[in-house]
Amino acid sequence: MNRKKEIAKHYTEENTIRLIAAQVVLWSAIAWRLESIIPAAILLIDFAIRAFTFLPSPLAMSAKFLVKAFNMKKQPVFIMPKKFAALLGFIFSFTAVLLFLLNEVFLAKIVLTVLAVCALLESLFKICLGCYVYNWAIIPFSKK
Repeated sequence: MNRKKEIAKHYTEENTIRLIAAQVVLWSAIAWRLESIIPAAILLIDFAIRAFTFLPSPLAMSAKFLVKAFNMKKQPVFIMPKKFAALLGFIFSFTAVLLFLLNEVFLAKIVLTVLAVCALLESLFKICLGCYVYNWAIIPFSKK
């Protein structure tokens, strides 16, 4: 693997991340409004793919399509904080799905609201709360 590809695998694209976040807001709102486990499960699967693999998730593929279609300027960002944020999204969406299964709809809606607010901050203002947690809670313990 050449040096450029080696470096590139440690980065992702900011506009793609922001469009994924916008879709998370949309799917969370759909799950919230319909009080349905299905949109929450879609989020769970998508977050699982993004958190635990380097494969493109359905939301990532649609976001990449939009970035290319609108010819958006590429803005590289370090991938590990974003992967950690996806892990937190997985935990939130897993919790929402579990609460729907337990017929705790009100609590599921609270979890979906928190998830949607975090995604909204990312999509509109480039504020990644999961990235802040990564920098405060993971980085200090990962240095040797």
